[in-house]
Amino acid sequence: MNRRQLKRLEDELEEFVEAIVSGLGRVERRANLAAYITGLLLDGDRKSIEPMAGRLVDNAREVEGMRQRLQQAVSVAVWPEREVFDRLARMLENELPGIEALVVDDTGFPKKGEHSVGVQRQYSGTLGRVDNCQVATSLHLAGASTSACIGLRLFLPEKWASDPERRRRAGVPADITFQTKLEIAVKLLDQALAAGVRKHVVLADAGYGDSTEFREALAARELTYVVGINGEIAVWPPNSAPRIPPKPAGLRGRPRTR
Repeated sequence: MNRRQLKRLEDELEEFVEAIVSGLGRVERRANLAAYITGLLLDGDRKSIEPMAGRLVDNAREVEGMRQRLQQAVSVAVWPEREVFDRLARMLENELPGIEALVVDDTGFPKKGEHSVGVQRQYSGTLGRVDNCQVATSLHLAGASTSACIGLRLFLPEKWASDPERRRRAGVPADITFQTKLEIAVKLLDQALAAGVRKHVVLADAGYGDSTEFREALAARELTYVVGINGEIAVWPPNSAPRIPPKPAGLRGRPRTR
């Protein structure tokens, strides 16, 4: 989206930002965040602060000032994350047409180095392979024609969580502990429901659906769900009483199939 196209949406963008951050800090700070969001929407492959600053101003002498404003918004200012996501969830629940599902998913962010929080070689569904990346668990409101993210939490691998020196260098808060992606997903769902999101059907792929604990957590919250499972999971119809005999020790030959 170029600046002329974005100009036509200026009033709607201003209304959106104000609804999300109204009362959360001084006017100048909220204006800096609005500039940062505008920079993300503008055309350009690189979405880091310096190139975005160059796209947001017309005069080259103003680039450094804009860079400092963006830096203040994303690196210095402290935003109450839970309140921002709660406001976003309520807004989208009430205003997006045709919302009918809550979608749990992973998002991978490819990285070259090893210093970004949570980065390591791990599987990313976004990339479709194991690679050096960060992974975040996300929650979305979705319908047939629209969707929007209402919760996002970075997954901190156990190797990272148990390394005090690495945590210190990367600035990981002391109260952040290891949580599985499944645990993060359930917490995001709890936060969305507490914010006022209705109990839509939950959709997830087999990375979540294979977990009995995850499915039981959804049932405990009276959430209906449609989740993927892999081909190795045994399923019995209701009112069944399956008996799985123990495998005899010391026998050779082909294993029993029934």
